[in-house]
Amino acid sequence: MADEKSTNETTDDEPKTKSEESTKSRLAAEAVRCAEAELEKAREFYNKVQQEATERIKSAREKTVGDLIDGTLETVKKYPAVGLGAAALLGICIGRIFKR
Repeated sequence: MADEKSTNETTDDEPKTKSEESTKSRLAAEAVRCAEAELEKAREFYNKVQQEATERIKSAREKTVGDLIDGTLETVKKYPAVGLGAAALLGICIGRIFKR
């Protein structure tokens, strides 16, 4: 039949020459190397964030309530608008809780 491809013809999915196959292999290998490099960067970032979080948790456990209040007051003095917004948000939340 004229509509059927012969078995000797290549399809679009198959490489037509060895150089095309080699090029595709090199591109795939490069993509794998890039992915490995990105994975290593992600691991380093994760380890850094984990270490910082551990240090902050340890620091928070060592603080007393007075230290936390003093830190909050210093922050509010530096950023009064943020303090006012947080106080308003906290007031709304408490109001909704006790309204029920």
